[in-house]
Amino acid sequence: MTCLGVTLLALSELPVAALDKGTTTESTKSNSFSTKSEFVAQNRWESTAALLIAQNENPSKVENQPVADNSWSSDSEQETTSEPADVLFGLQQLQSRDFAPSRGAPSFTLANPSGFGADRGNAYIGFGYNPVSRQSRVAGESEGDAIAGIGIGLGDSRKAVGLELNYTLASFGFNRDFGTGTFSAKLHRSLAPGWGVAVGYLGFLNTGDFNDFEDSAYLSTTKVFATRERLDSAFSRMALTVGVGNGVFRTEDAFTNDEDQFNPFASLAFRIARPVSAIVEWTGADLAVATSVAPFKTIPVTFNVGLRDIAGAGDGARFVFGVGAGF
Repeated sequence: MTCLGVTLLALSELPVAALDKGTTTESTKSNSFSTKSEFVAQNRWESTAALLIAQNENPSKVENQPVADNSWSSDSEQETTSEPADVLFGLQQLQSRDFAPSRGAPSFTLANPSGFGADRGNAYIGFGYNPVSRQSRVAGESEGDAIAGIGIGLGDSRKAVGLELNYTLASFGFNRDFGTGTFSAKLHRSLAPGWGVAVGYLGFLNTGDFNDFEDSAYLSTTKVFATRERLDSAFSRMALTVGVGNGVFRTEDAFTNDEDQFNPFASLAFRIARPVSAIVEWTGADLAVATSVAPFKTIPVTFNVGLRDIAGAGDGARFVFGVGAGF
């Protein structure tokens, strides 16, 4: 099994993509609503003023009902006082003009695909590198390679279904022909804030030499749990991703014996601090651990550093590095 083992954030669902509303950065663009009632209905502002506008109820019969938010990338602090809906609507309109810079979020998977994806015109780029490819040392070589990718999201995963399209340049010519690449697609749906499900196909169209992502189908779901109320608190979020896939998700023995079987994969991530997460995952073939960091407050860039194959697959643990940005 000649696996690149390169961490490409764009390929592994650019980690900033799992927000409560399916966006790709913490401060990404919001939909603009033409009326306050539409805005209230979409965002579930449950203050007295909001309910009056949305439901035309008598103010004496309406009580405040704060809604908990368990998103990986949104603060769940609840307001205890009512704010006029027109003020909230005005703030939303300003936000939709994208005056404020975006901020990335740390990843909750390393290589596994999550249940979230890009949509509503959001796009991303990514780059990864691994100094040693799986099994290369067994053959007396120490070849690594780099990988790059770009993707865009269409549709709306909240209202219907989002479609993420991705192209991955799978080799820069170190251990494969330069230009070896693959096109992939993912359909995803946000079932609730912090909960998404996706079905995808890696390598439905390929160029150049063989690449590890060819003909890999998968089903994945991700759920974000709020372990503490404020996002700024330590260990405030936990994200669990589980799925099943074939192709690149097969065991090493299945790959060696050319057996086309489906295999489970899973990832568990903890938001250690607002810009930092720790990840442990089973890729289908072996164990991986990583740290993900989104260090900049005004730039939506995320870095992943990790080790793959630490439980015995291939010829030993391999260092992997990746960086991605959403826009």
